[in-house]
Amino acid sequence: MKAATNWMPLVAAIALAMAGCSSGGYYDDRSEAYTQAKSAEPLMLPAGSELYEAREAMPVPKANRPYRNIDDEFTAPRPQPTVAVRDYVERRSMDDARWLAVNDPPEVVWPHVVEFGERQRLTVTERDDQARRLTTPDGMIAVRDGLGDTSQVRCERNNRALDGCLDALANYLGARGQSAMASNLASREGAGASPVRLVGDEGARALLIEADPDQVWAELSHLLERDFDQPEQQLVSQDAAAGDFQVAYLPLAERHAGIIGGLFSDQTPRPARLKVVPAAEGQTRLTVAAAGEPALDDDGVRDLLGRLASLLR
Repeated sequence: MKAATNWMPLVAAIALAMAGCSSGGYYDDRSEAYTQAKSAEPLMLPAGSELYEAREAMPVPKANRPYRNIDDEFTAPRPQPTVAVRDYVERRSMDDARWLAVNDPPEVVWPHVVEFGERQRLTVTERDDQARRLTTPDGMIAVRDGLGDTSQVRCERNNRALDGCLDALANYLGARGQSAMASNLASREGAGASPVRLVGDEGARALLIEADPDQVWAELSHLLERDFDQPEQQLVSQDAAAGDFQVAYLPLAERHAGIIGGLFSDQTPRPARLKVVPAAEGQTRLTVAAAGEPALDDDGVRDLLGRLASLLR
């Protein structure tokens, strides 16, 4: 405590000096500087420079509406996460099926699964490195492509999940996978196209997802249960057999309308139905349809699809 209090006279002196330099003895109100911000030209690197790869560390999403004038009531929007925060190993389920979602591509996860079999002294009757499958007298362990750069790990016998095997795999992969995920993070950030993209025009907008419908439904079920638990965005119900979800969603533009704008805008979350539909082989379409009044307009549909895309990436 004594060391901390030694700084108090210096802090007080600095505060008094700065107050004397400001207008009227107070700090200048800079709250409107946000509304006057301007874009600067991008930094141009000299030709032939040998620098590490540059990428956006904190990407700013595109605006979905015209910018407000300084005279309007204005509230700075709260940031939205650009990607879902995932543990290295997570559980997934759909009906009676259960598996592990591992946050690394199959080519990284498969050697760990092989090592798991060796450490557990499993009697492997067949090892298929191309299909990434171990067969034992007690069942089968397989590593499959997941959504984006992730993997599905299944442990089954006669198409029924083996919970004890999944528990042991989850502990083993979780303990050994963090370093693997960190070492592969940089290459995964810049590799390939996004597994989720917005397609279609007004009235027919959808997300096209590079994954099978069952996998997309299970992933959405997990993410919506976790993130759609607020007054502005709620998961109302879900139906695995029909492949759809009922949600209530208030677009971001309405959430941040300001005090005055909020008095003249409908702050009721819009009921919507999300439908998981098979597309081409290995692809899925996610569509949005009104499920009551007030209905989402086209801007609201784009907003909701953009939010879902950020969760699925």
